[in-house]
Amino acid sequence: MPEAEVIEEFRLVQDFAIIMAVAGVAIVLFRRFGQPPILGYLLAGLLVGPFTLPLLGLQPPVDNIESIRLLADLGLVLLLFAIGLEFGWQRIRQIGLRVIFIAVIEISFMMALGYEVGTMLGWSATEAFFLGAALSISSSAIIVKVLRDSGLLFRSQGRLIVGILVVEDFAAVVLLSVLAGVATTGTATIGDIGSLLGKLGLFLISALTLGALFAPRLFNYVARFQSRETLLIVSLALCFGLALVAQKLGLSAAAGAFLIGTVLGDTDQSEELVHTMSPVRDIFAALFFVSMGMLMDLSLLANYIVPALIVAAVFIAGKVIANTVGTFFTGHDGRTSLAVGMGTPQIGEFSLAMIKVGADRGAVGVFMYPVVAITTAITTFTYPFIVGSASTVAAFLERRSPELFRQYVASLSDWLISLRTALSVEGDFAGRIRRSGKVIVVNFGVIVVFITVGTFALGFGPELAESVGLQPSILGLVLSGVVVVLCIPPSVFIWRALQSLTDDLSGTLLTGGSRSSRAMGKSNIHMVLRDSILVIMGVLVAIWSLPFISQLLMLGSFAAPVPILMLIGLVALTWRAAFKIHRAMESTFSETFLGGAASTSAAEDDG
Repeated sequence: MPEAEVIEEFRLVQDFAIIMAVAGVAIVLFRRFGQPPILGYLLAGLLVGPFTLPLLGLQPPVDNIESIRLLADLGLVLLLFAIGLEFGWQRIRQIGLRVIFIAVIEISFMMALGYEVGTMLGWSATEAFFLGAALSISSSAIIVKVLRDSGLLFRSQGRLIVGILVVEDFAAVVLLSVLAGVATTGTATIGDIGSLLGKLGLFLISALTLGALFAPRLFNYVARFQSRETLLIVSLALCFGLALVAQKLGLSAAAGAFLIGTVLGDTDQSEELVHTMSPVRDIFAALFFVSMGMLMDLSLLANYIVPALIVAAVFIAGKVIANTVGTFFTGHDGRTSLAVGMGTPQIGEFSLAMIKVGADRGAVGVFMYPVVAITTAITTFTYPFIVGSASTVAAFLERRSPELFRQYVASLSDWLISLRTALSVEGDFAGRIRRSGKVIVVNFGVIVVFITVGTFALGFGPELAESVGLQPSILGLVLSGVVVVLCIPPSVFIWRALQSLTDDLSGTLLTGGSRSSRAMGKSNIHMVLRDSILVIMGVLVAIWSLPFISQLLMLGSFAAPVPILMLIGLVALTWRAAFKIHRAMESTFSETFLGGAASTSAAEDDG
């Protein structure tokens, strides 16, 4: 091994050893004085990092910025995997559309607020836009760590906060892409944004559905060995495997790790997995937060402290207000809403990444990175105290608020809770519509998963063809044919559910019939309405499917009759197998995203 490589490897081991040593000292001291360990990690990183000791004329023990960033990235991937493992997808899914509503309100409000603050500080429109995007994202890693340490993670407000953070993390990936486009060209096209959103959605649906289908079976098999080592290694293999897939797609590796963590959190071995992963999680949590502290530059404090204090104050106030109001209007009581609002004012690592993209490409001034970095430090030190004082603030507001205001808030809260309850109750007609709609959504989702996986596999067509000794065009044809065959059963159930749905809709339109309807014959009008609605819905579903299907039909130089004949042969050979696979996929997709099995039998009977 060359001497340079030996020296570099030794430096990495040395840096890791120093980081873990200062983390050990920090956690002992801060546990001794009853303070959150995360503060100790950040302070320890700040003290031994490459920026602080040189101010005193001393040589820092760790001065390799790139190795620090690599260690921080590795720590973030494993930390988010462990967080997803603790929750499980079913816990997050149960929160539902309310969380999306809260997150949309909060992100929109914070982007507008950040833009106004940037403008008031005299920054350019582009810099103000970057600031608004940065302030819209909270740190899932830090917030979940503090919530877990304080015992709030699995309470109702904790589940709501984590749901908001999940939405924010996916929004952050979209914003990063948009901001990169703005930084590079000065504009971001709707097509680019739409493409990225579509990629994110497909990745989410496919990862969760396939993970829920295969992971329980895999871990039931692995559990037979009764070996924690085997369980840990297999789970880490899945963690880094999906992180790699996400990165290959241009998405966040940490987001991929989080998703597979949520899938494994729903397996029968989830408790043992959490227990096995706990030491690994704690090691890499310490690694991540110490590394974050090392990247803070104290020499910039004096120049940017005033704008950083302003930005931090606006961020904290804006997050508390936006999330409190959003949670309240989704039908939660005042105390829970305030707890959610006060549980989110911690600026995120994504925010630093956004500003860095702009600064590196010259779209924003270099001053913005230290401002947001100092804001991150301020919110990191204040957040544990803010989230811990939610009950005290709620009690104070209840005592000090005017009686008329308290009555108004209580009445509005009761009305919103009643409205939420009423919306969840369904009548007979609504129940039939929902059942048919559920079958359509589930089976269309199954089609999307099959086509997404097929398209992803075709992206590696040349490599796969070389490994199996086939021509790329032949392999592409086989893969496309298999996907098309697998899509036939869900298409059949979609058609039958559409028939059932249109029967209900047309029947409702004809309820109570008029003279003209009686003269023409209600049954004929029913058939005309049903078939018309059916054709319209079928065309809409086909239009939405064409962009996916077109990707699978790019089969090289083959003439059209050849793939058609091969597809017919595949259908004949795999028809029964395709329906069995469909039943498994449909059940998994429905349980994963809708919380129950889709009633395809009803659709069959109506067909």
